[in-house]
Amino acid sequence: MSIRALLMAGVIAIVGGLAGANGAAAADKPVIAVLPKTVIGDVFMNNLANFAKAKGESLGATVEIYGASSHTAVEEQVSTMETLISRKVSAIILAALDSKGLAPAINKATAAGIPVILADSGVPGADYVTVVQTDNIKATGLAADYAAALLSYKGKVAQLEGETASETAQLRTKGFHEEIAKYPGIELVASINGHWSTPGAVEGLEAILTAHPDLNLVFCSSDLMAVGAATVLERAKRPDIIVIGFDGIAEGTDLVIAGTAAGDVAQNAKAMGEISVEIALQIIKGEKKAADFPKVIDSGMMLVHRWNVQKYRADFLGIK
Repeated sequence: MSIRALLMAGVIAIVGGLAGANGAAAADKPVIAVLPKTVIGDVFMNNLANFAKAKGESLGATVEIYGASSHTAVEEQVSTMETLISRKVSAIILAALDSKGLAPAINKATAAGIPVILADSGVPGADYVTVVQTDNIKATGLAADYAAALLSYKGKVAQLEGETASETAQLRTKGFHEEIAKYPGIELVASINGHWSTPGAVEGLEAILTAHPDLNLVFCSSDLMAVGAATVLERAKRPDIIVIGFDGIAEGTDLVIAGTAAGDVAQNAKAMGEISVEIALQIIKGEKKAADFPKVIDSGMMLVHRWNVQKYRADFLGIK
């Protein structure tokens, strides 16, 4: 399917969901809106949203998914929030595209009595219930420790970052930079935006290799960027450069199985989606209040490598 067709499909899904929402509300079920960053070309966000939907529906809620057209479509996400507020949905689960741009909409929803649970990315200063996310500092610190060990604590490394407006990208950059700096024999020679995407990673790593042909390892802040990095290294015939990914989706673990990536820091999309829905329903039903929850809930992570990748895929991805 072409990019244009995918974009149109996403727009149609959003419009269709909005148009049919009144019927869902009329069924007297709580309506939970899930706003992943985008469902176009982002497998992790798709997984998070689908796990949330399955869990919510199993608990008797109507769950609607509204994905933006890209990781930079902040105004689309804000507009969707405004529409959901005017509809008075029961709760909103939001993976914010921008750590600043979504704050006013979150505050408006909360003021209207709609609980907002953040998933994956926080929005500092906004009035939300909690954020269910990976401890990105700890997780990327683990990636840095693993990278240093793989290089026997001497070498040159680079990082492909996510979109810089996202808190998730900021934390993953901060965590990796701070931890890798603890190793005096390791030099971080470049850290640039790979836009969370495979094409972005291709462009980014090509630029890094031009400037630093003696690179030893690249850490990618998402698995789709790891796919791009692996593609560049295969074309350049550089199997000597090590790749480490982040997400734990099928595409990233495929690289580990193939031996084109040495590891993958896996998040837990299932926990993020399901915990977020459970919290939303507890508040909707009056069982708990927003103040009863901590502001941050760690959804967990693990390092996937060639010795545990098959078990991880079977246990967490349902792939055997």
